[in-house]
Amino acid sequence: MINTVVSAAIIVFSLFILLWRIKPAERGKLFNNYFSVARTRSIKGMGAIFILFSHICSYLGDTFRALLIFKNAGALMVAGFFFVSGYGLQYGVMNKKGYLKSFFRKRMPSILVPYYIVNLFYINTNHPPVREIILSYFGWNTSLWYVTAILILYICFFLCAKLFAARRLPFVMAVCVVIYMIVMNRLGFGSWWYKSCPSFAVGMWLCAHKNRFRRFFSRGYPLKALCVIMATVLSYGCCCIWNDDTKLAQIIISAVGTTMFSVMLAVISMKIKIKNPIINFFGNMSLEIYLTHGLWIAWLKMGVWHDLAPEIFDNDALFFAGILVGTLIMSFLVHIISGFILKLLSPRAKSIEKSAQM
Repeated sequence: MINTVVSAAIIVFSLFILLWRIKPAERGKLFNNYFSVARTRSIKGMGAIFILFSHICSYLGDTFRALLIFKNAGALMVAGFFFVSGYGLQYGVMNKKGYLKSFFRKRMPSILVPYYIVNLFYINTNHPPVREIILSYFGWNTSLWYVTAILILYICFFLCAKLFAARRLPFVMAVCVVIYMIVMNRLGFGSWWYKSCPSFAVGMWLCAHKNRFRRFFSRGYPLKALCVIMATVLSYGCCCIWNDDTKLAQIIISAVGTTMFSVMLAVISMKIKIKNPIINFFGNMSLEIYLTHGLWIAWLKMGVWHDLAPEIFDNDALFFAGILVGTLIMSFLVHIISGFILKLLSPRAKSIEKSAQM
């Protein structure tokens, strides 16, 4: 009985965060600013929660059948993160004066500060060899591979933006992403390290051609949107059915699926606006949720918290609840601490403090 109740709660909650307070555009019209900061925050919020469900599914999918919906959702949600990041970088270089001058100072700390905080817990939890500990302080933690991948793409973007005009950046970064995928594949890294990365270049392309993209879909939107959705379902569905990361064809199909998912996000955003404060709350700390949830799965499955109360966390429902509650509390705390540290590192904050002391 409890398993059915939990599964029903998962479905209701997922529908709630997807459908509550959505606002469709007027009939025959599309939103102009369809990829604003608020929209991307919503995408990141949904992505963070569904990635969490996807990873929990590996442990509890047979118990709570509703989690099987998210079994293969992880790569799609990560593609959404890459897509939003690529879009934001392209927008910055096109619209913000002196964007590259402050690029590393503004972009890197917002990723590295929460990463370093959480990385300390991973080191103490996993007790890796000294070599891996040293590498983790350079942003190379295989448990937190997304941070490593996004840092590599950020560096590539910065170098390319220095060498090429803004309008050519999406194409140049697409080439860089392909090179990154080939290198990671040849080095034997799992496909999760790279199959979602093409969405980064797609986000840049969409930003560079946002108006043209909107004009294309302004005529015959229902049919074109349906084609995009079907292409996404078919491409990623094929990958899920024939899941073999060792075959090049499967990797290509998977990359196409994650790329089409990113395009689908943009197409839906043109027609539907999400104004859900709960999703926005999750979106504000989406990186922290991604970084911390693996710790709580390990701690409650076989780690320190499980050892303190095995009779509690051997119960699947309490194990599931513990992961959710622990992840959200820790994510919130890491978000608060990171924000405080980032303010201390901010040049503006330092200048204000210096003026106050004079």
